[in-house]
Formats: sequence, C-alpha cells, structure tokens
Amino acid sequence: MGQYNWINGKDFDINCFFLMDRWMLNMIFSKYEKTDIDDFHRIDVTLATLIKQSPRLQWFIMRKAPELRKSIENLVKGADPKLTGKKLRLREIELMEEMETDVVYTKPKIMVSSCNYITAWDEETLYGLVDLHDKVVLDLGAGTGRLTFAAAKRAKRVYASEPVDMLREHMRDKIRLENIQNVKVLDGIVMNIPYEDDTFDVVLSGHVVGEDTDAEVKEMTRVAKDGGKIVVCNGDDDIKRDEPSADLIRLGFKVHYHKSSLGGDIYNYTKTVKK
Repeated sequence: MGQYNWINGKDFDINCFFLMDRWMLNMIFSKYEKTDIDDFHRIDVTLATLIKQSPRLQWFIMRKAPELRKSIENLVKGADPKLTGKKLRLREIELMEEMETDVVYTKPKIMVSSCNYITAWDEETLYGLVDLHDKVVLDLGAGTGRLTFAAAKRAKRVYASEPVDMLREHMRDKIRLENIQNVKVLDGIVMNIPYEDDTFDVVLSGHVVGEDTDAEVKEMTRVAKDGGKIVVCNGDDDIKRDEPSADLIRLGFKVHYHKSSLGGDIYNYTKTVKK
C-alpha cells in the first residue's frame, strides 16, 4: 500500500496515464527535462521502463502535452532492459502505490470512498467558519467537490475551479444526477484564477495553498470582494501536525483548530479581505 492507503496498486497499471490530462502529465513528467538519469531512483527507473515499453503511451503524452517531448525522451533513457515480466509487474504495482495521489485522480469515485480527508470530514466544519447564506462562492482546487457541494446547500451560487479534467467531469456528473442548480464547474488553478477582480463574497480552498503562499493568497484576494472572506478549510485526516501555517498567520489569517475523528490535528484558516 502507498503512504495514505487510498488505493491498492494491484488494481492499477500504467494505462491509467491515458486518463490523465495535460495539467496532470506536466505535474508528473516536467521534472525529467532537466534530471540526469544518473540521479534516477528506483521509482524513476520503473516509470522509465514502463513508458519505454509503451510507444502508444509515449505518443499520447507527447500529443496531449507537446512541451513534454524532451522530458519523455530523457526519461526513457533511464529504462532498464532487464526489467520485464513478473518482476516489472511487481515494480509497476509499487509505482502505482508510490504515485497514489496522482493515480487516484483518474478514479474520482475511489477518492470519495477511500480518501480519509474526504470521508472523515463534516460539512458543519465549513459552516462554522463562514456564513454562506446568499453568497457567491468560489472553490479553488475543488477536487471531487467536498467544499463545493457543502457550500451549495447554503450559498446563492458556487463556482468550482479544478484543473484535473476527470475531477471536473465527476462534479458535473453529480450536478446532473442530483439536479443541482447553483453550481458551475470550470477549469482553473489558484495561481491564475479565471475571474475578474472583486467577484466573490467567499473564496474557499482546501489542500491547495502552500506551494507559493504569498502569490496564491494575493490571487485569491484579487477575486474576492472588499469585506469578503477567504477560507482555507482542510479535510480531516490522521496526520499529527505540530503547529499551524506560519505563512498564513503572517498574512493575517485567523487559525481554527480541531482534532479530527481520526486523531489528526486539523488547522483551518479565515481572513476578511480589506482593499
């Protein structure tokens, strides 16, 4: 099993990459453009070998994301020709579990049923952080819609921004099947939000902010109205955390702590926008 035990690697193989979109492929492969094969680890060699043995997958990746041509050409140089048969399959299972946070995006239903930060989370946590009644809301990195659909029960309108195609389609399926009238799904990332300034009463996110916190919060602030709220509402898991985000505190966020039902230390954050 992988770090989070969200999937069983035996249920997947390299063909799941055919379900990945351009954004995901770049997240996985762009690093190989400048990585020396002498620095490849076991997992890199496995990936290189599987990609080398699948010309169709190479074609798909470079057709879907032409900017990755150099990365793929460099990656396959690290393939191990002796890695075949049952040994390769065992390494493939290991790879799937190592990459579970990418692989699970190709099967959103598994995310909903197996990812503890979704299954253990209570929507009342969100309602305790912000008043959503009659609000126009943006959910950034919406994923399978944990925050989106909770917000939609109270908000006037919710816009779910998500860069992964399979997750967007999962949310659209739920909207259609449950006849949800006040949610719209769109493509977008936190660093480049596809909306004008001063658009939203509430900007939500969970497990999104942190790679470049200052720039991310600046962009979230841009699309929020003066007096609006930015809310970082993370899911509940079993991870023991020593302290909240120093960066978010520095940027003026209020910290909200609770202990999850799984024993994890959960820190959420809210900030009122002032322009």
